[in-house]
Amino acid sequence: MLRNNGGAPLTRGGPWQEAYKDAMLERDQGRLLKKIEDAHAAIQRRIEELKLGSDHDGSSGERQAIADALHSLRTIQELASRSFAEGSRKGGKTPEDGETS
Repeated sequence: MLRNNGGAPLTRGGPWQEAYKDAMLERDQGRLLKKIEDAHAAIQRRIEELKLGSDHDGSSGERQAIADALHSLRTIQELASRSFAEGSRKGGKTPEDGETS
């Protein structure tokens, strides 16, 4: 179970948390960017649910966890993109070519 910065378990969010976890744990660079995209999409769906929901059931803890997750996803996306670019400059195969680092 994911925890927010205060250490309290997050009980809401479901699919976005799973997609985020999958992206953060992906080790295959060939699949990483797709997992990041999937996590972004799941988080955006949850944000829309929170905006449109009449019960406003998203806790401030979940909202902070979403913000933290988006920041982490941006960071690993930037690192992965740099890694792919460096591999291309060095003449190495990119994940799109079917190779992984």
